[in-house]
Amino acid sequence: MSNTKNLNRRFFMKGASATALIGSAIGGGLAIPSAVNAKGMGYISMSMSYDLDEEFNRIGSGDYKWDSIRRNARPHDVPFPMGVADMDFRTLPHITEALMKRMGHQNWGYQGPPSYFYENIIAWNKKRYNQDIKPGSILNSHGVLDGCLSILKLHNTSGGPVLVQTPGYSGFFGTVRNAQFSSVENPLRLIDGRWEMDLDLMAKQIDKDDIKIILFCNPANPTGNCWSPTEMRAMGDLCIEKGVLVVADEIHCDFVNKGATYTPYATLGEKYAMSSYTLKSTSKSFNLAAHHVAYLFSDNMEMIDNLKKSGHQRGSLNALGMIACNAAYLHGASYMDDTQSYIDGNCHILEDFCNESMKDVKYRKHEGTYLAFLDCSSVAKKLGKPDDGARVGDMLKNFFIEKAGVNLNPGENYGLGGEGYMRMNLATTNYKLRGALDAMKMAIDAI
Repeated sequence: MSNTKNLNRRFFMKGASATALIGSAIGGGLAIPSAVNAKGMGYISMSMSYDLDEEFNRIGSGDYKWDSIRRNARPHDVPFPMGVADMDFRTLPHITEALMKRMGHQNWGYQGPPSYFYENIIAWNKKRYNQDIKPGSILNSHGVLDGCLSILKLHNTSGGPVLVQTPGYSGFFGTVRNAQFSSVENPLRLIDGRWEMDLDLMAKQIDKDDIKIILFCNPANPTGNCWSPTEMRAMGDLCIEKGVLVVADEIHCDFVNKGATYTPYATLGEKYAMSSYTLKSTSKSFNLAAHHVAYLFSDNMEMIDNLKKSGHQRGSLNALGMIACNAAYLHGASYMDDTQSYIDGNCHILEDFCNESMKDVKYRKHEGTYLAFLDCSSVAKKLGKPDDGARVGDMLKNFFIEKAGVNLNPGENYGLGGEGYMRMNLATTNYKLRGALDAMKMAIDAI
C-alpha cells in the first residue's frame, strides 16, 4: 500500500477516532473539531485518494469563515458561509503529519527553512506549469500582499497611482493604500459572458496618470479568468512599451477548471519575465492561510537584489508554516488533482442549478480559482433600491444571510463593474453547496 493511502486511512478517518489520533499525537493540547460522515451527492463519479465529501466541522476553531461570520450575523444563523476564500476540506495528511512531528520536538529556537524548501518550490512549478524559477531568485513573504507592499515601496518612486483591473482582488486596494499610494481602476469588459481586458483604456490611463505599476491577477479573482498567452502578451507589450512593471499575483494558479489552462505570465518570454515579479503561495492550494507563508520571484536578479536591499529581508518565516509549505509541495500533487476535480464538479452543480432552477442568478462555469462571480442583478431588482443609499451588494448580502443563511461577498468590494454581483466560494462539499443553493432559491422565490 502506498504512503499516500496509508496517510489517507490514518488522517481522513471519520468522527472521534480521527480526533483521538491527532490529540494523542500532540499530547492532547489542541482541540480538533470532530467530523461527521455525511456524503454529498457528487456531480460526477470520481476516483479520489482523499475524501472531499467528508462533512468536516470547522465551528469553534476561531476562523473568520465560520466563527466570525456567524457571530457577526447574529441573531441570524449562517449554516452556509461562502464568502471568505478558504476551503472547508481537511488539508493534505502529509502536512498534518509533518507539523505533528515538529511540534513533538518541544523546542522553538531560531529555525531556517526545511531541507530542500526552495528546491521543492522550483520542482512544483516546473512539473505542473513548465515554469523555470531561477535558484536564488525566491524571496519569502508573509503573504502575497506583503510581497506586493514591498514591491510597491521599492519601484513606485514617482508616487503615482497603481493600476488595478476590476472587478479585481479587493486586497489590492488596501495594500496600495498601505503603501500610501492611490489606485486607478481599469474596468474589464463583459463580452459574451467572459470578462476581457480593455487595453485601449489602459493605455490612456497609463499616459494620463503616469502609472508605473500594475497589480495583475492570474487566474483572476473574482472573475475567474485564466488569461491566455495572447491576452497577456498584448497587455505585457503595452506595459513594456510604457515602462510599467507587472506584479503578477498567481496565488490561485493551482485551481484551474477542466477545459481551461493557466499560463504563468513570466513564461511568455524573456522580456516579460525581466519586467515583472510573480507572487505565489500554498495558502490557497492547501488551505494554509493561517500559516502566513508565501514567496515571490523574478528572472530579473537586479530587482530581487534591490528588493532585499530595500528592506524585504524575510530570510525565514513561521517555522510551522515553512514545514507545512514544504510538505505540500513535496507530497501534494494527488491531493491538488483531486481538489481541482472536485471543485470543477461544484462549478457544474452551480451552473446547472442556475440554468434550471434559480434563473434570477446568472452564472457560467469560470476558468480558474474556486470562486464564482454570480450575477445577482435580477435579484437586486426584485428587492428594490437599498435603504439609506446603501450599496446594492450590501443589500444582497443581508438578504441572503437573513433569508437563506448564506454568506456571499458583495461585488462592489472588487471595484468598478462589480455592482449586482456576489462572490461565492465553491471550495466546500457538494452537500453544503446544494444546501446553500436550495436555500437561496427558496429565499428568492419568496420575494
